[in-house]
Amino acid sequence: MAHAPEEEVVFDADAAVERRRRPLAVLRGLADWSVAALFFAVVSFAALPMGANRDWAWAPIAVIVGVLAVLVASGVGTSKGFEVSEAERKPLLALVACFALFVLFGLFQMSTMAPSSATAWLYEAAARLLGSAHAPVPDLAIDAARNTLLKCLTCGAIFLTARALCRDRDSARLLLMMFVAGAILVVAYGVLMQVTTHSCYLGSYLKKVGAYQSTDYCVMSGTFVSSNSFGGYCGMGMVAGMALIFAGRRRKGDQPYGYDEDDEEGIVASLTGFRVTMLAVCLLLLGGLLYSASRAGLAATLVSAAALAAMMLRGRWRSRPDLVRIFVAISVVVGIIVLVIAGNTIVDKAIRASDGGDRMQIWRASLNAVRMSPWLGWGLGSFADIYGIVQPMTLPIPNDLAHSTPLETMVEVGVPMAVVGFAIVLIPWGVSLYGALTRRRAHRYLPGAAFAVAAVPILHSMVDFSLQMPAIGFVVSALLGMGWAQAFGRRERSRRDFTPWE
Repeated sequence: MAHAPEEEVVFDADAAVERRRRPLAVLRGLADWSVAALFFAVVSFAALPMGANRDWAWAPIAVIVGVLAVLVASGVGTSKGFEVSEAERKPLLALVACFALFVLFGLFQMSTMAPSSATAWLYEAAARLLGSAHAPVPDLAIDAARNTLLKCLTCGAIFLTARALCRDRDSARLLLMMFVAGAILVVAYGVLMQVTTHSCYLGSYLKKVGAYQSTDYCVMSGTFVSSNSFGGYCGMGMVAGMALIFAGRRRKGDQPYGYDEDDEEGIVASLTGFRVTMLAVCLLLLGGLLYSASRAGLAATLVSAAALAAMMLRGRWRSRPDLVRIFVAISVVVGIIVLVIAGNTIVDKAIRASDGGDRMQIWRASLNAVRMSPWLGWGLGSFADIYGIVQPMTLPIPNDLAHSTPLETMVEVGVPMAVVGFAIVLIPWGVSLYGALTRRRAHRYLPGAAFAVAAVPILHSMVDFSLQMPAIGFVVSALLGMGWAQAFGRRERSRRDFTPWE
């Protein structure tokens, strides 16, 4: 009886093993993309339930993020989990050390082991009035500090998970696209409320003081209570859409870094349907920003958009002067539209609103609180309590925000630890800028988007509090994680059997 040659038997065995492995590989790829898509959806759509600025909104998000982070750490979503490359070891170690120190300090503020601080007399007064009180600690509101720490830990988990998932450029692009989709939904809801209740309602929540009349008009705020935070969120979405416009259309397989074929094509040929759609989306989000009448949000968005354009056009000023001229012409047209549509609204708000003078008084009161306890602060989330003590007599309305995130941070944790808190944001922001300046042209839009989109709330929060909104903080954490991954993982690209682009 004839037998098959040994080589054919080995070949058939290898082929059988490969056939058995292929369904498993497809299922593994599907599971990986499902985890990544769910994580991106949770972060990108966190703004829908009132900007996630209520306990019933951000707390479930924190739980879901924690579960997904554990899955990613175990290798689901990315085969490398939280693996650290040699190039990122030192900056990541510095970032983790700063974050751990900040969290431990927040716990220390709630501990009776902390030395006597400026809060001691307040606890003594409470004991005299109430008969008993908690032992003196630097923290004025331990329950608020606990919630703030949980939000900080959620942001840390989001950063690490996004850093792990976004090593793959397809995943990083998916994060940008889902965030833009979330911003579109926020603006669409804002338009709906503008038509139905003149933007005075957010769901069943009445934003204005007093009863609602059919003739009342309020500033559009989308799914946020604050129109300024809504404006900053629209600006972030607009800059993310700009980054997707700058993305290269194709990638040559023989180039390890890829290249943008638009460098070899005309302007008309490069206007793909996707890019035209993203341009329309940018105009829609710009419209939402203008209707928010946020002056600082508009300024931060324009600065961030200009920074992104400068990074993306770097190296093309001489090679593609036609492209530069087209971009400048579009920018001029958009600028004229902004002045025509929003000029009167923003100027009128600046003239009639008193928030400028009020904000200066809040800042002076906050600086007074810093001087009273410069080393240990008053506790995370305790600004409202200490403001009630230093509140100016001319501002009788209670206030729980300093309208300046850096200043409020110094009030709550003291000056030295505030510097550590600033480093937690600035280190990954700087790494994203480094990636945008050093990546090849075809893929620099990813770290460039991370830097520019995060720049909007970072700059805006100098004079407001948009970065303190959980939905915005979650998105910034994810984008900085993506920028970090793309700055260091230059040659990494998914080779999974299942991807959403196939």
